[in-house]
Amino acid sequence: MSTTKILSILEAAQIEPPKARAIAESLEIAFREHEQDLTTRLMTKQDGADIKAEIIKWMFLFWIGQIAILIAAAKFLFGT
Repeated sequence: MSTTKILSILEAAQIEPPKARAIAESLEIAFREHEQDLTTRLMTKQDGADIKAEIIKWMFLFWIGQIAILIAAAKFLFGT
């Protein structure tokens, strides 16, 4: 929302122009800061690829561990 639109809404509500201008400008600053905060917290495609690679790596290690446990249990139970 633009400062001029906020200003016109406040003036239509019969708020004094200097106060309305100050409120509109502070809202505009707050909106910009919020937008910048959201932008910095968004995940990029590279972040997604990095996370995907990390998940695949840990899944592979988990599978290796499960196979090792299964082989150890089979050797223990069947004595081969």
